[in-house]
Amino acid sequence: MPAKIIFFDAGGTLFRPWPSVGDVYARTAFKHGVRVDPEVVEKAFHDKWHLRSGGIANEEPQGRTTSEKIERAWWYALVRDVFHNLEAFDDFDTFFTELYDLFAQAECWRLYDDTLPALDALKARGQRLGIISNWDYRLFSIVKQLGLSAYFETVIASSAVGCSKPGAKIFEAGLAAMKATAENCVHVGDSLGDDYEGAKKSGLTPVLIDRSARVYNDITRMKSLTDLLDLFS
Repeated sequence: MPAKIIFFDAGGTLFRPWPSVGDVYARTAFKHGVRVDPEVVEKAFHDKWHLRSGGIANEEPQGRTTSEKIERAWWYALVRDVFHNLEAFDDFDTFFTELYDLFAQAECWRLYDDTLPALDALKARGQRLGIISNWDYRLFSIVKQLGLSAYFETVIASSAVGCSKPGAKIFEAGLAAMKATAENCVHVGDSLGDDYEGAKKSGLTPVLIDRSARVYNDITRMKSLTDLLDLFS
C-alpha cells in the first residue's frame, strides 16, 4: 500500500543553488567592489560549512534550538568566514543583507531534473505531500516561486518551529500539520544524520536520496526521486 504521506527535505533534495553558491557570492561581491574567484569562494564556502558541522542543525540528536534571528546570525558568521578579508568591503553588512535576501529568490535555485516528474506522478496517485526542512523564512518564498506550492499541503521550516532536524520537535510539527501519525509517514532527504536518522528516531520511514550513488549498508537509498514510485507502489 502506498505511504499515506511523504515528507521531503528541501535543499539538496528538491532543489539546489544555481548556478553555484560561489557564483552568486562572487557576483554579489563584485557589485560591492570586491573581485573574487567563484571557484575559490565555492571551496571556501564548503570548507567553512563543514567546519561548522554541516549546517545549523549540527546533527545534534535533539536538534538545535533555533529562530529567524539565530539562523540569520549563523549565516552572517558563515559568510564572514568565507570572505575573511572584510576590509575589502566598504560596508560588509549591506553586502550581507543583499546576499541573504538574494537567496530568497528563485533565480538562485534550480529544481533537480527528477523533482517535477516525481511530484506529478505522486500527486496523480493521490499521495499527500509535505516539506520538513532546516531553513528560515526564505523557504516559503522559494517554494512558491519555484512553482512547488500546489504539490505540498504543508511546509515546515526549522526557524518557525524553533527546532532543527534531527530533533523530534520539527517532525512532530509536520505530523501535527498533516494530522498524521509517524508510522503512516515517510521522510525523504539527502542528509544521513538530519533526514534519515532523524526521521527514523521519530518513527517515520526514512529514505535517503543520494544522486552521487555512494554506498551505504542497510539504508533505504534512492538515486532519483522517481524511485519513490516503485518503492511505495
